[in-house]
Amino acid sequence: GNAMPVIIPSILVNNKEAFIGCYTGLKQSVDMIQLDIADGEFAPNKTWGNPQDIATQTKTKVELHLMVQNPLAEMKKWSSVDQIKRVLIHIESLGNLNGATNFAKEKGWELGLVLNPDTEILRIEPFVEHATVIMFMGVYPGFQGQTFIPNTCTRVRKAKQHYPDKKISVDGGVNKETIPSLMRSGVDIICPGSAIFGNTKTPAENVLDLKTYMANISI
Repeated sequence: GNAMPVIIPSILVNNKEAFIGCYTGLKQSVDMIQLDIADGEFAPNKTWGNPQDIATQTKTKVELHLMVQNPLAEMKKWSSVDQIKRVLIHIESLGNLNGATNFAKEKGWELGLVLNPDTEILRIEPFVEHATVIMFMGVYPGFQGQTFIPNTCTRVRKAKQHYPDKKISVDGGVNKETIPSLMRSGVDIICPGSAIFGNTKTPAENVLDLKTYMANISI
């Protein structure tokens, strides 16, 4: 069977207090968090993400999911934050993707390439050699609580065949209903949002719950 996917909770918030609530609620349940940064142009919403606060408030590793038109300009704001280990950039961004991939390399950050649900996988070809992660959006970015697009599993499977050395990640609509088929398609990393932060249990309890749930799925 496959190794169990790594959980990297996806944190999409509008202010510092909301971030601290999510982050402290995780306790020590995960090694890395994903911070969603949306500029209100690339995706319809705008999110909170303050480099100084992340530097002082977090102890875990952080990957930035940049839902922005100009990833390079955004990355530069984070260059002195030690917690940043990976940056995820959308292949659909209009900004300078070569500049962004080079900047990640200079910083020693891992690079992830992100694809929206209707973006052809081959779009990543010019940049994929620099990337360690390929992340598929299971929903259209910017709206919380959307229904998972089932074709995402087919895309994961294809990417695993084409790029066997890359980690395949899925963000959006990841929950107990969708996790079994994602695991069967070979996903390496899952980024649940509301499944971890959106109910009455604590985030740490939800992470543990998902781990136990995944350990009992037969592939």
